Amino acid sequence: MATINPFLLKGYAGEQYFCDRVEESQKIINSIHNQQDLTLYAYRRLGKSALIRHVATQMEADYHFVYADIWGTSSLSEFVKELTNSIIKSNVFSQRGLGKKLQDFVKSLGTSFTIGHDGMPSIDLTYNDKSKAFKNLDEIIGFLNAQTKPVVLAIDEFQEIRKYDSEDTPIEAVLRKLTQQSNNIRFIYSGSEFHLLNDIFNSYNRPFYQSTRMIEIGPIEHDIYKEFILYHFQKGNKSIDNSLVDEILKFTYRHTFYVQSIFNHLYSLSKQPKNWTEFEKIYHPFILEKGVFYSELPNRVTPQQFVITKAFAKAGKVSSPTGNAFLDLAGLTNASSMKRAVQALLDKQILIKEGEDYRLYDVFLEHYLNFNKH
Repeated sequence: MATINPFLLKGYAGEQYFCDRVEESQKIINSIHNQQDLTLYAYRRLGKSALIRHVATQMEADYHFVYADIWGTSSLSEFVKELTNSIIKSNVFSQRGLGKKLQDFVKSLGTSFTIGHDGMPSIDLTYNDKSKAFKNLDEIIGFLNAQTKPVVLAIDEFQEIRKYDSEDTPIEAVLRKLTQQSNNIRFIYSGSEFHLLNDIFNSYNRPFYQSTRMIEIGPIEHDIYKEFILYHFQKGNKSIDNSLVDEILKFTYRHTFYVQSIFNHLYSLSKQPKNWTEFEKIYHPFILEKGVFYSELPNRVTPQQFVITKAFAKAGKVSSPTGNAFLDLAGLTNASSMKRAVQALLDKQILIKEGEDYRLYDVFLEHYLNFNKH
């Protein structure tokens, strides 16, 4: 049996490959036990989906867990379809009696299911009539609410519903009404675009106003992450220098996906680097391979925004983009122009604001721009 690389790049493979999040897990578990709905915020690739799955494994004996990722949905129809397929693939349908229970559920929605290449059932729903979609949404939530065990329904990238909520399609209002009627369901709304989540949950005139407990997920603490990394290298009979781990954690801002990617690569090598100089020799071709993802960036932004993006890559974290030091680095003299460009890059999710600092959202983009000077 092949040995698993302990630095996972996707999914969840058990607590032995999951680093920390003890405090966050306990907050979520306590909230669920006390009938509180939750909103989890973390920028993408920080591990919030794995955190939800980690909590689910600790509570699955007492709760049904449904995890629906609605990233990329663009309509009410797609939302209902994703939610339905997530329920079908969840532990709501146990192996015993799966067929009858599943058939009854799917039949109630007026459709049928197929078995995919992965062996899992799924349905394909398309609605021409919004009233039918809302009716099925009501039936789906009602089905979950009627389960003998309480249900946790986690909807990831929940801010997507803002993109198709309207006066004509009032999904927020309808969903909020359904949640208020569902005493057997605990809702977890997670997302990565804080301004949209904040608008949903903290705007007085919106249906979900202050209806949940808000929890922000930040980077894993340096020393805890370091201990996790050293433990797995030692367990795999591989050697890595303590100070190099420190430098890489700083190099990646402890942004989970990028930490995992680098240490996944280093773990896969027959010989690990002993210092930063050796690491750079290994990392240079690794990061240049990412060029295929970044070559189109100049076409996505204005020439000025691209220059500013490269300046952020060079500077790392920037506390005052309109300050003289960063204006000089970017070759600009007008603070107003910088302010507009920074906002545009935030809107395009090329930049993020982390506390009081701004940096490039994609850590590998920062590294690529610094390694690739053309």
